[in-house]
Amino acid sequence: MNLGTVDSLQAAKYGAEEGSKLMTYEFVLVSEEEAKALREQEAKKAMTALGLNMQWIDGLPVPEVD
Repeated sequence: MNLGTVDSLQAAKYGAEEGSKLMTYEFVLVSEEEAKALREQEAKKAMTALGLNMQWIDGLPVPEVD
């Protein structure tokens, strides 16, 4: 995160007051595959923390009955 000030070009383009504070932040969007893997990983951790023995079928938790 960077904190700077609005210059004249930004002020004209965005209707902001020149010299006011400007915070910029760079972030990265994850792919659908990465998001799915992270959701499954966190769900597995949560099930384990709850003491539930689950198997995963098509990305969904299913109780193991054995």
